[in-house]
Amino acid sequence: MQNYTTGDILLTLKILEKQQMGRKNLAKSLGLGEATIRTLFRTLESQDLITSTRKGQKITEKGIDLLASVPHFTLPKPVEGGDLTLSQHNCATLICDYARNVKNGIQFRDAAIIAGACGATTLIFSQGKLHFPDNTDVPSDTTSLCNHFSFSENDILIMVTAETAEKAIRGIAYCLSLLSQEKPKDF
Repeated sequence: MQNYTTGDILLTLKILEKQQMGRKNLAKSLGLGEATIRTLFRTLESQDLITSTRKGQKITEKGIDLLASVPHFTLPKPVEGGDLTLSQHNCATLICDYARNVKNGIQFRDAAIIAGACGATTLIFSQGKLHFPDNTDVPSDTTSLCNHFSFSENDILIMVTAETAEKAIRGIAYCLSLLSQEKPKDF
């Protein structure tokens, strides 16, 4: 049984797109065990999505193509959630031009909770500001969030809140799994 999600595959490829990395560092970044990362690496290598080098794993052209087939997203960043979150450990990812796919954000909240997080807040950027999916204004100051990300019209921000930073990252991975309704072949 695999212990990783499609979101972990996407995050792994996104991380390796930025820099080569070994399994210990990736395990820490994703909140997964080293054995799970070894299995993930074997699977990705067998699909020609990554290759192994002395400096760690490296993304291939096929891996870059897979990333290009899903909406562009940023690597998760720790953020201050303020009144928008329930717990002290919060991280967020920006998904570009994805607002048309969001009805109310409950699907992201549910995915984060399944991963062990306390919840997730989905915000949409339109007309120069952040608001909830139902077009309700955000009641708190979002300046710090706007400083962390470069928003464009119809981008969404998913903020996951959890009791630990690792659970927040796991929540983001589960949320990113929703970007691809169908898993890539053989995953």
